[in-house]
Amino acid sequence: MRNPVKAAMLMLAALLSTAGLYLALSAQLLAMLQVILYAGAIMTLFIVALTVTPQALHDKPSAGRLKKMLGLAAAAVLLLELVKVSAALRAIPFAPGFADTGTLDLARELFGRFAFQFELLSLIILSCIVAAVTLAAARKAEL
Repeated sequence: MRNPVKAAMLMLAALLSTAGLYLALSAQLLAMLQVILYAGAIMTLFIVALTVTPQALHDKPSAGRLKKMLGLAAAAVLLLELVKVSAALRAIPFAPGFADTGTLDLARELFGRFAFQFELLSLIILSCIVAAVTLAAARKAEL
């Protein structure tokens, strides 16, 4: 994709589709977290970062016709495989007790047994944001 803003919008559509899959699995909390955290906060950060970068960094040469056709063929094969796998998954029943787990059970696991990993992940995300701001400032100073 030549336009990074369009690519970010397609990524937003993929994130919202993932939230729809969570809703289909009766995981309402995960769906809302997907929309709020990823589709809301992180995509907003991406769009702001894309709009403040110089336009010269966005210009990319267009792909050739052969590359476009190969990409379309690969996407078609992937779609056929996904349809085949999803048809096979319909025959598999849910695990017993899967529908009984709710938000309270998830919160107990997340903030109980996995509290350290949860906090470590937040520090990793924070360090990535700081690194992105530092790189953007250094690149802006070069221009």
